[in-house]
Amino acid sequence: MNTEDIKKTINKGIEEGKKAAKVIGKKIAEKINEAKEKSSHDYFDYIEYYGNYTFAEREFNEIDNVILSMLTYVDYTGIVSETKEKKSVEDVALEFFKKYSKNDISKLYASDQEGVKLLKKITSKKRFKDIKLFNYSYDYNDGCQFSAVTFDLGNNLYYIGFEGTDELISGWKEDCIMSYKFPVKAHTLAKKYINKFTISNAKLIVGGHSKGGNLALVASMYANFFVKMRIKKIYSNDGQGLREKEYESKQYKKIAKKYIHIIPNSSIVGLLLNHDNNYKVVKSNMPGFVSHFPSTWQVNYNTFERTKLSRFSKVFDEGFAKWLSNYDEEQRELFVESAFKILKDNNIETLLQFNENYKLIFDILKSSKDINPVVKDMSIELFKVITKTNLEYPLV
Repeated sequence: MNTEDIKKTINKGIEEGKKAAKVIGKKIAEKINEAKEKSSHDYFDYIEYYGNYTFAEREFNEIDNVILSMLTYVDYTGIVSETKEKKSVEDVALEFFKKYSKNDISKLYASDQEGVKLLKKITSKKRFKDIKLFNYSYDYNDGCQFSAVTFDLGNNLYYIGFEGTDELISGWKEDCIMSYKFPVKAHTLAKKYINKFTISNAKLIVGGHSKGGNLALVASMYANFFVKMRIKKIYSNDGQGLREKEYESKQYKKIAKKYIHIIPNSSIVGLLLNHDNNYKVVKSNMPGFVSHFPSTWQVNYNTFERTKLSRFSKVFDEGFAKWLSNYDEEQRELFVESAFKILKDNNIETLLQFNENYKLIFDILKSSKDINPVVKDMSIELFKVITKTNLEYPLV
């Protein structure tokens, strides 16, 4: 068999492999959707039933916390006051859906759409409609993504919610910078935000999803004495941990007993950096990165359904922690800057685009002559971690 014949055979095999992969992928997607339809309840079902009770009748719980943390993804600009002037959920929803059309909402990223969907769902519910929103803060630029809002739940109980990172790569860069720098700008803004809270006799619950969970933790750690003493609970809903220095600090130790870390059984984000292992593992009906979205977390009455951490997450957690510990902060910075420069040069702006091209990004990092040798080594080792993790489930 000559060279041309070998090439034809290889190309034929590649094309057949692509066709087979599409068929298998379609079947997997069908199975996931089927499992989702047959699954137990989610937080929308919780709202339908539990929404008939006030917080006085049924106390605030972990699902309420997640719902409010997802409401921070809504853009309240021009609707919710940046000061102490309060507006009810019912009024906020009325103004929001008057301001934005269905077409406007359809263009939002997944996390933002989820927040809007929740806002619409809770508007008529006794439990949520009279919650008042105020102190809205919004700061987006190339180096930072920050947003926060406070919810007055009545009876001197307040939920301070920090927004997480949406699908934009620019927001995730700051998350990666957290591996070698503290504080990042979002940390400083979160600390400043929580220290504005001077309402006497207030009972505070602080929380957020994804990076918002990390901001809730850091803001609580560095809150002033008078604010810190009012904090009853701190929720991180699949939010990343801390650098070793901050994790070992007295600031963390002082609030550790109030800290509640909730992660799905296939968690990735919630296992990044240093964290305690007493997290609450909840059941998601989706594998891998998709489990990061709380709409996949399963509800059992007024709590999330508990389960064990998957092998997928254990392999990733151990592999990533080991990988990160092999490099100092200067090397981590080099890697992050190099990786995000390549993303920018290749016009990759969202997580979905990254998911479709992450092998290409690693190939460029490993082969480019302009890349630092340390970065190349880091790329190879991280790719090994991802490949090993992917043996159980795809990354996304």
